Amino acid sequence: MTVTPGVATEPDFTIVTPPRSAFRRKRFLGPFVPAAIIGLVGLIVLWAGGMVTLPFREVVVVTGRTASKGEFFADAEVKRILMSEGIQVDFDRAGSREIVTGAIDDLDFVFPSGQPAALQLRQRWDATHAPAKVFKPFFSPIVLATYRDYAEALVGAGVGAPQPSTGEPLYFNLPMKPFIDKIRTDTWEKLDPDLRNGNRVLAQTSDICSSNSAATYLGLVAFVENGNTIPQTEAEAVDLANRIKPLLTAQGLPGDDMSRSYLAPDGQGLAPIAVIYEHQYLAHQVRVRAQTGSLDTRRVLLYPAAQVQAVPEFIALTPAGERVGRLITEDPRLRRRALELGFRVFESDDTLTTGQFTTFLNQQGVPVPSSGVGDTETFLPALPLLEKMITTVGECPPPRR
Repeated sequence: MTVTPGVATEPDFTIVTPPRSAFRRKRFLGPFVPAAIIGLVGLIVLWAGGMVTLPFREVVVVTGRTASKGEFFADAEVKRILMSEGIQVDFDRAGSREIVTGAIDDLDFVFPSGQPAALQLRQRWDATHAPAKVFKPFFSPIVLATYRDYAEALVGAGVGAPQPSTGEPLYFNLPMKPFIDKIRTDTWEKLDPDLRNGNRVLAQTSDICSSNSAATYLGLVAFVENGNTIPQTEAEAVDLANRIKPLLTAQGLPGDDMSRSYLAPDGQGLAPIAVIYEHQYLAHQVRVRAQTGSLDTRRVLLYPAAQVQAVPEFIALTPAGERVGRLITEDPRLRRRALELGFRVFESDDTLTTGQFTTFLNQQGVPVPSSGVGDTETFLPALPLLEKMITTVGECPPPRR
């Protein structure tokens, strides 16, 4: 500003534009934009999954005891779905027959793997409580899991045949009577010298005294050995048990979980044939296919011609247990997850047809087995006689109450 002496002047004002707020600068905001977008997407996903409100909802802890089907509740996706419903399932594991003799009064549910144990549990509970609510969410046949070399050795010996397949067959039909005859007389090396296995032909089971799969296999062998009939008296049951005992105990010390032994990298040396549930094998194939794009063609299944359907029963002892039972039976997400874990789910009309099961395996690129449903069905003895046979074959200790 120029100042002239004696002349009044107006002051100059300069309007200065204020600096932009740091929050409005592009360079400042840049690093935060991706994080904000990710956060928004995460919030939408949580909202869609029903998880966003969990911090504000009460989570009910439901306690139970399961046999082999505990793997369903151990699954991360099953946990997530149940948590979205405000439920956390805490459970411990035991063999189906161990569940029968254990304390259950403080539990919300029990989940044995088979109907004999479930029947005993219901009878025991209903004697002193209001009748338990029973749910049957899915089922899985008993199968003999083996390796291709061993399956082909059996086929070469006239025992079994591959199911129809467009590629290398994963599934074989196994006539039980000829197989039992081979257990009595042959070693694997005798069937096929290339196997280089001098052990007896044998199907290995978990502990007969505690495991439903082992007890069911015992019932299957007994049924076939007795001319496709069941014993009617205790004397007949004990006699039959003693006749089949060598067919089941020649394995020595039984394994704890035969599916783990079978699916282990060195499983072929541990158990050339293992009695497991179908879903354990199919879940393995679904995982392998998803991870590698191929199937595990080294491992295959033998389906006994005399078929046994193992239908686990979820027994709800409290209202909280009943809520879980209803969810795993009716919730579409949990039914879908059961399929993904290899189970066969009941159809909407409660039939054992396999429409959803077939559709799912086709989607995953896993061949659909013909499980023998509709062929000869194995009937188990009356429960007291079956128990007598189990304790005779397994030399089981008295139950602890």
